[in-house]
Amino acid sequence: KILKSDVTVAKNYLNEEHLKELQRLVTAYLDLAENRAERGIVMNMKDWATFLDKFLALSDYPILTDKGKVSALEAKLKAESEYDKFRVLQDRDYISDFDRHINQLQINVKK
Repeated sequence: KILKSDVTVAKNYLNEEHLKELQRLVTAYLDLAENRAERGIVMNMKDWATFLDKFLALSDYPILTDKGKVSALEAKLKAESEYDKFRVLQDRDYISDFDRHINQLQINVKK
């Protein structure tokens, strides 16, 4: 069952393929960061931001150069508004694990 708190976390809506891609990307970046730390390369936050941009560019990912067109608040309000519409359908069609299990037991008893 999807909860309202779930709709404001973008990665909750990535499919399996995109989640694997994100995991590989994050792992590669953290491996490079760990390597730099082990080599004693001191970096400040600006250095890390530049390093990340170069890493993403090298990996052929687009770089967001500004804050975009939609604010975080607007995105959250839109997601919550859409969730409120979805919740009506979800509640109508939702079958709990308990009810699903009882239904399966009843089917098995009839056999």
